[in-house]
Amino acid sequence: MVKHITVNEPLLSLNCTLGEGAVWDTRLQRLFFVDIDQRKVYTYEPGSGQHGYQTFDQKITSLSGLQDGSGLIAAIDTGFAYIPFSSLPFPPDGSKRSIIPINVTAKCNEKEKRFNEGTVDPAGRFLSGTLGFEHGSKDGRMFALEYQNDGSHAAPLILDSITCTNGMGWTADGKTMYFTDSWIKEIAKFDYDLSTGKMSNRTTFSILPDEFGEPDGMCTDAQGGIWSARWAAGKVVRLTPAGEIDVVIDFPKAWHMTCCVFGGPDLEDLYVTSAASDYIGDDLPDRSDGGALFVVKGVGYRGVERNRFKGSLGSFSK
Repeated sequence: MVKHITVNEPLLSLNCTLGEGAVWDTRLQRLFFVDIDQRKVYTYEPGSGQHGYQTFDQKITSLSGLQDGSGLIAAIDTGFAYIPFSSLPFPPDGSKRSIIPINVTAKCNEKEKRFNEGTVDPAGRFLSGTLGFEHGSKDGRMFALEYQNDGSHAAPLILDSITCTNGMGWTADGKTMYFTDSWIKEIAKFDYDLSTGKMSNRTTFSILPDEFGEPDGMCTDAQGGIWSARWAAGKVVRLTPAGEIDVVIDFPKAWHMTCCVFGGPDLEDLYVTSAASDYIGDDLPDRSDGGALFVVKGVGYRGVERNRFKGSLGSFSK
């Protein structure tokens, strides 16, 4: 039996052009996410109901927490950066705040539009990849940012020939990695070596029919399920470890669902970001909630805490 859930109202109507990159901080009990095109990082605190954003000079495309609790690691349009929490006052004052670019050789080349999704692996590396300029092109690459003992960083290339880098996740033992290659509509599986970060033996985990659009961001739950936000479909689906759909969440007034993450005190609330609904054609349905933030309660599953980057802002403050 497939469980169907319909979400008719957004949590926050934000008019994001490209909402993305959601991460839940269990220590602060706050949700962080981005609007890539508007260069914003949002903060939402369910306990108080407060929310706000800061605007930056660079496009920030994805976020993860730092193990030392001092801020966030981020993929920016051209590479990697730290965002200290001091640059995210809450509520914000509207001024532009600084981020700290990380000096590594991993940069976009002339075939790559920008960096996109990023996620920390169970060993504390921040994996992030790019997308090409043309839909369907395989010009994207992925890098694994690592913090070195001397305070420097390295970001070796770990995967190439990607269409559009998107959601990633790991099984509980860290031995299997899921990776979303959006423009070919595939969620792939790799054997994953935690000691080296090497990905090998790629196989297809899921390719869904056209009615489910393209897979975008994803997260995992405590039972090994994969939750996939679906671009150009107005849906989030849960895939069992066998790759079968057993939950479908519909968002009738949004179209591009971009990222999902479990949050809340018990990691039982599913937060979903979206992008503006550039829906065209005749007899258009009402997709006026594109760009909003949604929360889905009562899905019947508990999430797992996101991994944190084993790096530190300390080397930049000396």
